[in-house]
Amino acid sequence: MAMSEKNKQGLLVGGILGVAILAIVLYFMFMYVEPGIKKFKDETETLESKIAANKQKLEEYQSYLNNEEARRQVQEKFATIAKRLPDTQDTIEVYDLLRSYFEGSNVVFNALNPGASANRGRYTEFPFSIAGSAEYHAFGQLVNLIECNPDRLMHVTNLKLTNSDKRPSIHPMEVGVATFTFNANVPAPAAASTTK
Repeated sequence: MAMSEKNKQGLLVGGILGVAILAIVLYFMFMYVEPGIKKFKDETETLESKIAANKQKLEEYQSYLNNEEARRQVQEKFATIAKRLPDTQDTIEVYDLLRSYFEGSNVVFNALNPGASANRGRYTEFPFSIAGSAEYHAFGQLVNLIECNPDRLMHVTNLKLTNSDKRPSIHPMEVGVATFTFNANVPAPAAASTTK
């Protein structure tokens, strides 16, 4: 049985529509679905590598938790650091400590003033300025006492030592000192000035 011209045209139009639909589906797959699948695979690989890294860290932490000697050593180091770098600032305590250094090094001081605190990220710096006079040896002792303080982390930030024509062996001095605290619960330093 022969196909009529109308049936041939319908079949041709259907074939063209089928090819067009197939082309649209392939284009959609190529432009949208394939990149989405690739992106999903890439994200999956990234997540799997992160999971593997975290698993490794977890195993290291677990190993550390099971090692009592390593834990004890870390706790001792932390206790030493925490003692020297407290989480609060007591300006009076710092004044008393610096005064004891003046007495221990024969330094005469005229003023001891706190400066504005500075947030340094994980710690806060509290500066103090000292004005006074001292012989070279006593001045060196004072700097050494401040820098080597076993009880509190302190740092000499600047030094100025000049000559005096009236007393050549006693030198006017200015010293900047900073103390530090952890940033948890850090109160602002008192703005009081102590003079002698």
